[in-house]
Amino acid sequence: MRLPATLSLSLTLAAFSCVAALSCAAQKITIPTAPPATATPRDFKDGHFGVKFQVPPGWSFTRKDGLVSTFHNDARSATWSAQVRGVASLDFNPYPYSTLSGAVFYYSVTPHSNDEECAREAAPANLPTDVQDIGGMRFTHGHDEHGDICVEARDEVYTAYRKGSCYRFDMEINTFCAISSGAEEITERQIESLNQRMADILSTVTLTWTKTAAHPVPAPETPVVGQRP
Repeated sequence: MRLPATLSLSLTLAAFSCVAALSCAAQKITIPTAPPATATPRDFKDGHFGVKFQVPPGWSFTRKDGLVSTFHNDARSATWSAQVRGVASLDFNPYPYSTLSGAVFYYSVTPHSNDEECAREAAPANLPTDVQDIGGMRFTHGHDEHGDICVEARDEVYTAYRKGSCYRFDMEINTFCAISSGAEEITERQIESLNQRMADILSTVTLTWTKTAAHPVPAPETPVVGQRP
């Protein structure tokens, strides 16, 4: 089982202990299941690459990988030259008795890329892709998932090429295996809800060169694919 990358260590340990005992109340442990009432959205701007979006209340944000995330473990198709420019991670667990261990929204840019290489990053070669309009630009969208005993990571990938660089967004959902944990397997509806939360972030994206206002981006449908190690 992978160490959850997106929830704080104390929250993660509390969640696991509550799941195992199936009684948080008896242990007097409170797991946040929603953003604090005082939480507010925050605006992100990458002036160098001209990308803006809004981080929702209840999500932490950093401009560097490795603090709350492990980009290259999650985004398997990204090249090693990819530069993480922003990471938003869920700071509460809306499904505390499920196998959810976190959700992360990544924004990255790979320099010295080309149109074909950028499009190939969106999904493994044997899986279909589609095209979504984000901020007035066409992004190739694909899906990847992996794990050992069970599926532990689901990644919705969006890539677009512009002037030598590959722009990329990843919507990552991390889970752990339910075997012997006492947790309930995360449901398709819960996955769809988490994807909707991150699609709502994509819906705030603006790109300075398109001069297009932010507009809704649909949440991806949950694909039916076989597990890939």
